[in-house]
Amino acid sequence: MILLAPPKSDPALTSSASEIASKYAGEHGMQFEQRSVLNPADLPPSLAKLIVLAPDPGVAALAAASPQAQVIAIGFSITANPANVVTLPLGETNESQIAFIAGYIAAITADDWRAGMLYTLSSAPIVNDFVAGAEYFCGSCAPLAPPLIEYPATAQTDTQNWQTAADMLLSQSIKVVYLPPDLESSGVAQYLSGFGVLLIGSGSPPAVLSNSWVVSITSDAAAALRQLLPLALNDQPLQGVSSFSLMNVNSNLFSESRQAFVHQVIDDLSAGFIQLPTD
Repeated sequence: MILLAPPKSDPALTSSASEIASKYAGEHGMQFEQRSVLNPADLPPSLAKLIVLAPDPGVAALAAASPQAQVIAIGFSITANPANVVTLPLGETNESQIAFIAGYIAAITADDWRAGMLYTLSSAPIVNDFVAGAEYFCGSCAPLAPPLIEYPATAQTDTQNWQTAADMLLSQSIKVVYLPPDLESSGVAQYLSGFGVLLIGSGSPPAVLSNSWVVSITSDAAAALRQLLPLALNDQPLQGVSSFSLMNVNSNLFSESRQAFVHQVIDDLSAGFIQLPTD
């Protein structure tokens, strides 16, 4: 068994793949090698498994040179997929799906659906995904008490001049706000928490926000790899595996039962059973 990890491979994926592959090789009486460069002419005739990490170093030629070997391509796909190649397309962080999940969690956390999102020009493309996530849970999201507006509410701002937009959400009685990564360190989180607003983000919150922080939603390709690679090595069907993780969970605000419920939604989203807005 050979693990080919080109010099520009993701270190976390390389480490996880190496750990899994070496363990598999030991359990199956195989010799394991890890290389950074590998030419088709150098492939040993006894090669049984070849694991190749992105960026693609020419996996099509390698697969053709060792038709007897199972080739597992991780993090990329090839145009012409030879019969002996299995691809594990671990996607990059999907901001749209993270925003959808954030909207869903915001809706189940906020009283009377009073959820909102602050965003900048760069995060504007994921606003509809956040709204869709909230509406996936609460439908019309119609509040029972004033202000009788359409929730979730959103407001555009920038990383420096955010107070006007934040105050607008506060005037709409917003109780839970999702902050995309570019706003998490702007100071608006501390400002909103001072008014009792709960927060959802992607990073690690400072200690001062620990009581106001609901959860961080992250995308972890290494976690997905640790689930998918053993399946591929054992020629088992590749199940729908999510790369999303819920971190920095405040169990006082986001109970275990709600977490389990959200994980089911994440699984459905990852499996393609939930479609995000197209525009």
